Amino acid sequence: MHVPAGVLSPTVAIATGIVGASGFALGLRRLSPNLRDRTPVLMGMMSAFVFAGQMLNFPLGPLPISGHLLGGVLAAVVLGPWAGAIVIAAVLLVQCFLFQDGGLDALGANFVNMGLVGAVGGHAIYAPIQRALGGRRGVLLGAMGAAWFSVVLASVAFAIELGASGWPNFLGVLPWMVLVHAAIGVGEAIITGLVLRFVLVTRPDMIEDLGEPSRKKRVLETALAGLAIALALAAFVAPFASEWPDGLEAVGGWFGFIPEEEAGPLVPAPIPDYQMPGMDRLPKVATALAGVVGTLTVFTVGLVFSRAFSKGATTGRKDRRDALEKGPSISEDHA
Repeated sequence: MHVPAGVLSPTVAIATGIVGASGFALGLRRLSPNLRDRTPVLMGMMSAFVFAGQMLNFPLGPLPISGHLLGGVLAAVVLGPWAGAIVIAAVLLVQCFLFQDGGLDALGANFVNMGLVGAVGGHAIYAPIQRALGGRRGVLLGAMGAAWFSVVLASVAFAIELGASGWPNFLGVLPWMVLVHAAIGVGEAIITGLVLRFVLVTRPDMIEDLGEPSRKKRVLETALAGLAIALALAAFVAPFASEWPDGLEAVGGWFGFIPEEEAGPLVPAPIPDYQMPGMDRLPKVATALAGVVGTLTVFTVGLVFSRAFSKGATTGRKDRRDALEKGPSISEDHA
């Protein structure tokens, strides 16, 4: 689903960059209310898990196409919609600058498609389903349904961006993007359901909508366990992921909007194509090491975002709480 360099026109790249940057800024402002009193380390863990999940391309049945987790709905259900979008932003930034996955000129479009449409839009679909069904059943079925829709809607968003870039066969690309990603969305829904089922069994207090009493003492333990799982996936499973092109690449190859020789990156990446440099003779080991480096980097970026941009709001809440405990000030009494 990552839009490569040179596919979108400069006008669309700039427009989606502005929308993406605005959404990112809004997400940072809304970050602390989404996290509430839960430790920000959960954001680092979720960022690492989504990154590792996106490395695991799964084959699409007998077709020479693969899909991978987008993770927006999964992150949004656990952390809230805007925190989920910031998780996707952390993943996309590391993928772009460290691994050359997704063009720098398309970074805004990728965040719009996977962060704003995927996480925020996906949560808007999830929330009413969860409220209607209630309880753990509502969380699970709402998240799985929203996960499927998030993939389809992200594919529609890209098709619109491609059409706005001047691609002449928009009506030919759109149905194929939807059809292919509707199938990939089934995998997204299954993965999202399996992960949330595990969370509901082991740590239901992590799901905000359930209103379970928080077990703060186990948050760090849970986050470290999640990071360990992400590292294991990146190191031991990702090297054996499907090598078929993903849905966007496949449709791009059919219609020709992704050339065989893609445009060179605007900023060279230190670990291009998830292959650790200097290890050409051991490609699977190179992928495993790249995955471990990427997982740890994304964990750090997610943690930095959450701590840096939730600190001010947390301090503000503490100051307001202290003021209430002290009672009204002198000026307030005279007023």
